[in-house]
Amino acid sequence: MKSFSEKYTPKLSSEIPQPVEQLKVLIKNKRHSLLYGPTGSCKTSSVYTIADEFDYELVEVNASDFRTKEQIESILVYTCQQKSLFQKEKIILIDEIDCLSGMDDRGGAQAIVNLLKISKFPIVLTANDLHNEKIKDIKKLTNNIEFKPINSKDVSEILKKICENEKIRFTEQSLREIIINANGDLRAAINELQANIINNELISRKEPREYNLDIMHILNTIFKTKDFNNYRIMENTSVDLDEYLLWLDENLPLEYKDNEDIYNSYDLLSKADVFKGRIRKWQYWRFMFYQSLFCSSGISVIKKIPNNITINYKRSMRPLKIWQVNMKISKKKAISAKFAKLTHTSKNYAFKNFNNFKHLIKNENIIKELDLDEEEIIYIKNG
Repeated sequence: MKSFSEKYTPKLSSEIPQPVEQLKVLIKNKRHSLLYGPTGSCKTSSVYTIADEFDYELVEVNASDFRTKEQIESILVYTCQQKSLFQKEKIILIDEIDCLSGMDDRGGAQAIVNLLKISKFPIVLTANDLHNEKIKDIKKLTNNIEFKPINSKDVSEILKKICENEKIRFTEQSLREIIINANGDLRAAINELQANIINNELISRKEPREYNLDIMHILNTIFKTKDFNNYRIMENTSVDLDEYLLWLDENLPLEYKDNEDIYNSYDLLSKADVFKGRIRKWQYWRFMFYQSLFCSSGISVIKKIPNNITINYKRSMRPLKIWQVNMKISKKKAISAKFAKLTHTSKNYAFKNFNNFKHLIKNENIIKELDLDEEEIIYIKNG
């Protein structure tokens, strides 16, 4: 039995509420494209339908499958330059280009850049985040098209059509719950629809659920009340737990004035951080419950008396400061990594001794050997 998301994959580009016509023109003119947007916004489906309508061969690969420049070149260089067995035109789809895991110092991103320069066929890449550092050089060579979250009206029409085709009884309320929860992710909405069907009827949740509580509401609840059940508030938000911890860290001294309350609260935050480390090390995701418990219910009940004074909560400046520092040294790190690979030394050693060898890198032959990009060349020559 097929899943609904597979069964109701769009067959025609006109069924997709995205800028597909713009993509069609680019593909017809053999121009490269980068489709960016959240999961479930029909990026991949758009390419499938266009390939079918144009009768083009579709060659699909996933960027996360590649680990080295050599792997990419061995698979795609020939494909980018030769027509298929039946002399058909091609579309080359490289999915999830922002998942170039482990490729920063192995030439993977540069290999994709080279493919874009030599390909005789249109290459379509997809990504969730256009601003991902891994694709900064890639997006300079593509036409970038934003695929926004599918709006509620379009999701509703698609879900109703599925219900009619499958003879499923539903109410507007039960559909609305799914649409709100999906937050523009069409695939997630269709999967949840199928999961909530019992005896050809779409069931509604027995307990109404709050969705997407903002960070200010969460902080106000945690800080201003003493309730162990406050851990449930983390189930009703899309706020990332790591981001929430940064907000807590920044605002605890503003909210709690008693030294003992502050000490005990930061002790709980440190315990939450310990569980975060264990999750990363062991991939044991049940520990996330304890991490969430310490930094929600724990922080809420540990204080002696709630502070009744209104506090203007502030976003943590730590990520910005880290980003500013990283921007200053990112070029230095990137060049050091390439030099380390060429000279068979560690990246740490190359970075520490960067000032000792940077005058050597200004040599044109070494620049070519290191395969430095334009920004790195400017940095090394002006450094």
